[in-house]
Amino acid sequence: MTPTVAQSSNVQVLHMSLPRTGSFSMKAAYEELGMLTYHGFVYIERPQDHLRWFDAVQAKYYGNGKPFTTEDFNDLVGEWAVVSDNPAIGFVEKLLQTYPEVSQPYHNPNDQLAHLAIKAKVVLVYRDLDKWYKLYDEGVIRSFFTWKMWAVLNLIEPLQTLKPVTVTRDLQYAMFRCSNQAQWQRNAKLICQEHSEKIRELVPKERLLEYKLGSGWEPLCKFLDKEIPHKPFPHLNDGKEFELWVRDF
Repeated sequence: MTPTVAQSSNVQVLHMSLPRTGSFSMKAAYEELGMLTYHGFVYIERPQDHLRWFDAVQAKYYGNGKPFTTEDFNDLVGEWAVVSDNPAIGFVEKLLQTYPEVSQPYHNPNDQLAHLAIKAKVVLVYRDLDKWYKLYDEGVIRSFFTWKMWAVLNLIEPLQTLKPVTVTRDLQYAMFRCSNQAQWQRNAKLICQEHSEKIRELVPKERLLEYKLGSGWEPLCKFLDKEIPHKPFPHLNDGKEFELWVRDF
């Protein structure tokens, strides 16, 4: 019997939180638990993935090209134990479809995915909305409107085959229903709330962990059936790492 997409993958966790919710710290935590994690910084460092994510974003959000199938997504991220951050979070529904538990379909009458079932566990990080917005505005939105980013988006990447920053910008514009800084800032909180609500609607409660930053190892390890490490929970600055990446680029 030919294995299904889910059976041929390593994916155990879909970490579907938006940027600036501690995703870099969570990546370190997952990897301390022995779970290799696909994160936005991993995507940036893997040129072989750039064109494929570009095609995926263009197809889903801009109507250009053929939408990715579950097999396409599994080929992209199936080797990883955890899938998180940009650009994966722009494809929540398809990722949930890619790793189904066939025996118990989950029916959600309010969504076009009428029969959805979850194999991989899903983690959604909770952060106070106002605190999140401040970090997201300063660390993500404003970073795309500096002269350095203008040069990358308008002078450098148009001459390149690989366009990792353009992919990230186009995805964020589409997800936050915006085309400029003011719209992005105006829509951010609403989209953040809608994103969390969508996850809650799509994922059965027994498969979902709403993790609160600062909770430490216990809730995460209990949810994932892992032993608690004998070291502090990692606290890393993903915003600082992003700034360093932009500088180095």
